[in-house]
Amino acid sequence: MSATLSTPFTFPSSLAPYNIPAELYLSANPGLTGLVVSSIIIHNNRVLLIQRAAHDGFPLKWECPGGGVDTTDPTILHAVCREVQEETGLKVTTLGSKVDILDFEGRDGAKWRKITFLVVLDDTEDPVVRLNAEEHRDAVWAAAGDVGSGKCEGRYIEFAYGDQKQLVMDALSANNR
Repeated sequence: MSATLSTPFTFPSSLAPYNIPAELYLSANPGLTGLVVSSIIIHNNRVLLIQRAAHDGFPLKWECPGGGVDTTDPTILHAVCREVQEETGLKVTTLGSKVDILDFEGRDGAKWRKITFLVVLDDTEDPVVRLNAEEHRDAVWAAAGDVGSGKCEGRYIEFAYGDQKQLVMDALSANNR
């Protein structure tokens, strides 16, 4: 029996281990309670950063789109595409690669895994970002220099998570090769 499903998006074979339901992934990784996905979205050598809402956790900090994998998501890869669309209005048609895996402990002591994926948008598109105002307040397309300096289009960029700045820099650097 195959656990993989057909998808409305394309992805390289290296992502096949994530084209399965979260329950199957969690059963193969005992000790994990849940999964979170994140996406580093690159367009024309710039990365999409979104600012968290003032009333949310990590208020007004910047991050890449993502969130929890739901039981209704057919696969982990579907969760990435759903989260991107919910948070930014962008439709993912191609996933690039896995960028990072980070295990962390939740507030209640639960063990979580965050999997970050690369999304490269077609250079001919002019993506229009539509934020979910309940979750995010602002968005910018930042070049590597902007990320490095912590300032883009007059906004100060302070990341919600310590390792995210380096992940974004590494992804931008790899994309420029």
